[in-house]
Amino acid sequence: MQIFDWTDKINETELKIVTQALNENKLIVFPTETVYGIAGNALNVEVIDKLFQAKNRDYSKPFSLMVSDINKIKDIAYVSDYEEKVINKFMPGPITLILKKRDCISNLATASRDTVGVRIPNHAIALSILKSIDYPLATSSANISGRANNSDIEDIINDLANYVDVFIKGNISNNLLASTVVEIKNNEINILREGIISEQDIKKIL
Repeated sequence: MQIFDWTDKINETELKIVTQALNENKLIVFPTETVYGIAGNALNVEVIDKLFQAKNRDYSKPFSLMVSDINKIKDIAYVSDYEEKVINKFMPGPITLILKKRDCISNLATASRDTVGVRIPNHAIALSILKSIDYPLATSSANISGRANNSDIEDIINDLANYVDVFIKGNISNNLLASTVVEIKNNEINILREGIISEQDIKKIL
């Protein structure tokens, strides 16, 4: 287990270690603009299974995916014109968009759904990690399922040390609100989880 402090700046040497850990199908914890996240290679089912175990999460609950740009979103999901408007307006940012998945994403990651939640984080550390790899990250908040989100990296380390290889300390928001989760069906907005971005914010652009 390794712990890196990138509160002041991203360490490029340590970033290579983080990338290598992900390439070796290990799990990491890192800051986003909302909460600390736990993540691993979304294209590897063994990594997905490890995420379920780390969080003690029910297998009926899917993971969301993080990528670095809209082209990476289109690699893993189908994007309509309406959905592209949301992506262009709010990403990078604290919003997760539910999209029809492509076959490269396993049913384990999506809990056998044909959709997947995707987002581009608006955080320098998260983006630097995503840009250093060529696959999406399966992610969730870095907490045991059923517990509140935690901004204290020491508590997170205590909870997840048996599963996570690299912990990265950095700045996160003080409000601990998770991303807004939204699905667009028949051009109608369906908010699945309230977050920083409101339904009214989305309606303005549609």
